[in-house]
Amino acid sequence: MKVRITEKPRELELDGVRLDGLIQGMVRDVSSLMGTWLIIKGYAELEMRQTGQDRLELTGVRHRRRHPSRRRHTERRAAPD
Repeated sequence: MKVRITEKPRELELDGVRLDGLIQGMVRDVSSLMGTWLIIKGYAELEMRQTGQDRLELTGVRHRRRHPSRRRHTERRAAPD
């Protein structure tokens, strides 16, 4: 779960996880339990925006550009009759 910190938590720790490093405006990927807790307490909001790096991490696939002169065999022109 990705959240954006809206306010620095007053608590220093939650279930053994230190919270004192969370800074307002920071976007963090946290467990659903911690994310829900941060949102309910008013310390964070759900972050829905994705960057290119986020999409890469989610899919694990990099999109490569094909060179214009390289075509797939299905894109080749048909032989003249």
